[in-house]
Amino acid sequence: MKNELMKTVNTYVNHLFSSSNTSTLIYHDFTHTKSVVDVCEKIGKSVHLNNDEMEILLLAAYFHDAGYIDSRENHEERSAEIAKSFLAENHFEREKIEKVEKAILATKIPQSPQNKIEEVLCDADLHHLGSKDFFERNEILRIEFERVSGKQFTDIEWLNSTIEFMSSHKYFTQYAHDKYDELKNSHLAKLQKRLRKKIEKKKDVHLKDEKIALEKEKIKKKKADEKLAERGIETMFRNVMRTHVSFSSMADNKANIMISVNTLLLTAIIAVLARKLDSNPHLIIPTAILTIFSLVTLIFAVIVTRPKITDGRFTRDDIEQKRANLLFFGNFFNVNLEDFTWGMEEMMKDRDYLYGSMIKDFYYLGQVLGKKYKYLRICYTIFMYGIIISVIAFAIAIIAYPGTTELGSLIE
Repeated sequence: MKNELMKTVNTYVNHLFSSSNTSTLIYHDFTHTKSVVDVCEKIGKSVHLNNDEMEILLLAAYFHDAGYIDSRENHEERSAEIAKSFLAENHFEREKIEKVEKAILATKIPQSPQNKIEEVLCDADLHHLGSKDFFERNEILRIEFERVSGKQFTDIEWLNSTIEFMSSHKYFTQYAHDKYDELKNSHLAKLQKRLRKKIEKKKDVHLKDEKIALEKEKIKKKKADEKLAERGIETMFRNVMRTHVSFSSMADNKANIMISVNTLLLTAIIAVLARKLDSNPHLIIPTAILTIFSLVTLIFAVIVTRPKITDGRFTRDDIEQKRANLLFFGNFFNVNLEDFTWGMEEMMKDRDYLYGSMIKDFYYLGQVLGKKYKYLRICYTIFMYGIIISVIAFAIAIIAYPGTTELGSLIE
C-alpha cells in the first residue's frame, strides 16, 4: 500500500513539474526533488526512523518544492497546501498529513526542524552544499535565481551571498555531519579564496570595505560558535553532575532501607527469639544464620553510606601547579576564607584549570559511585540469599521437631 502511494506521488509530482510553466526552474525541478528523496532514504535509515516516520519523510520530500510551480516566494506554504490537498484526496491519515505539512514548512530558510523527520528533510534539502557537484549546482541555482527574480548578480555579490549562507548553515543529523560537513567546509574555503582573488583585482575603496566587512562577519561568527560550544560544555557538565548526585542519593536511600530492615531484624532476634531459644534449641542454628546474614548485610549497607573525607587543606603551590580541586568541599573545608577565595579566583582565571577540575570532580565522583553500587549490590545479594536460607532453615527445624516448637511462646 505504501509503495503504491509513493509511486502515485512520484507520478503526480513529476506531472506537476512537467505540465507547469517551469522553464525558469532549472534547479528546483523534479530532478532535485528525486535527489532529495533518495538522500532522505539514506539519512532516515541512519537515524532509525520507523516505517510510518519514513513514509511521512518521503512524502514531505516529494512535495517540499512543489510550490515553486506557482511562485518562489513562500513556496514552502504553497508546497504544504499542495501536499495536504493531494493526500486528503487519497484518504491519507489526517494526523500524518499534518506532520508532512510541518516537515515541509521546517525547510524554510532559516531552517527550524523540531523533530528527527524534519531534521532529516532539512539536511537532505541542502545536501548539495557538501556534494562533489556543488559548484555546478550552485551555478545552476544562480541562473535560476536571476531568471526568477529578474536581477543580475555580479560574481562578488553571488560569492558573498553563497558564503554568508554556507557560513550560517549547519547540518542537524550525525549522518549529514559525517558525510557532508568536511566537503562543505572545503567548498566554503574555495569560495572564500575565489572571493579574495576577485576583490584583489579591484582596487577601489568600496570593494576593500566589503572585504573587511566579510572578515569581521567571519570573526563574529567564529566567536559566537566558540561561545556556543563553551555553553554546551558547561551544560554537559551540569547535567552529568546532577545525574551523578542523583545516583548517589539513590544509592544512599537503598542502603538506608537495608539498614532499617536489618536493624529491625536484629532487634527482633535479640528481643524475641533469643529469649526463647532455651525452650526451642532446634531453632538456634536458623536464628544464628539469620543473625549472621542480617549483620553482614548491615555492615555492607553502612559501608555504602559511610563518608570518606580528606584533610581538607591545600597549599598555594597546589594551586599554582593545578593539583588542587576546589570544586570538592573535602579539599578546602579546613582552609581559611582568604586562601580559598584566592584559590578560586586563580582557578576561574584559567579556563583549562577550571575545566580540568570539573573533569577530576566528575571522575572521582564516578569512582565513589562505582564503589557505592558495588557494595550495594553485595548488600542486597547477601540479604536476598540470607532471607531465603534462613526461611528454609526455620522451615526444616520446625518440620523436623514439630512437637517441641513452642510457636505460641515465640510470638507472645
